[in-house]
Amino acid sequence: MTLAIAYPHDHRTREPRPMKAREVWGIADEVRRHLVPRRPTPCLDMERVVRATKSLVVNGTAITTHWDLERSVHDGQGREALGVTEVDPALPGVVLISLNAAMIAEREYLKRSTLAHELGHAVFDGPSMLRQAGRPAFAMVTPDEWHLTEPARGATGMDWREFRANEFMGALLAPRALLNRELVRRAIAFGLPVRDVGAQEPILSASGNFDRMEALLIDLGERFGVSATFIEYRLRRYALVQ
Repeated sequence: MTLAIAYPHDHRTREPRPMKAREVWGIADEVRRHLVPRRPTPCLDMERVVRATKSLVVNGTAITTHWDLERSVHDGQGREALGVTEVDPALPGVVLISLNAAMIAEREYLKRSTLAHELGHAVFDGPSMLRQAGRPAFAMVTPDEWHLTEPARGATGMDWREFRANEFMGALLAPRALLNRELVRRAIAFGLPVRDVGAQEPILSASGNFDRMEALLIDLGERFGVSATFIEYRLRRYALVQ
């Protein structure tokens, strides 16, 4: 089954129009609903993600993704890298996504994060990359784990491609509504206070409960298949923790 995705874009370049984080989260939510159409479960089956995203139509552009989760990945200078999303003129309509299994070293949380990040590149950058047919191969390289969490900034300011890929990754693996649901359930179990702020969703107050908060982050990380650091960052991005 082909997964169809649409968002505002430049019809000439196929580049996405400027997006806020919430807009990227919404697209990630749509993709996740396609992957898990029934009651959402926290931990995505990544093998299912790979299978279900082999055929995409993004803003009318047909994309076939070819996944390689075992190859050796290097950047343009020959340095080992965590992952890469690239196109090759010899393979029209194909976006190649590769993960460096040796560098991931059986860290499942890192594999999941890298996979979701590279999928974000395919969704948001794939159409414009494929538009360069006939030109030299073009690649988006993820050099290391830090690249998945640091602010997406380049030499000239915000790197919007990395910003979109990271926000897509976060919202695909830990959607705001689902994370909020699990946060409330597990915070109550850990004896942490959840503050009701009226019309808004409950917000966790972590003040003075550092040990229990750390245990909660680890617990949520295990539920979503990501690291505790990943969960902490998403809670802050979603404004779910005080």
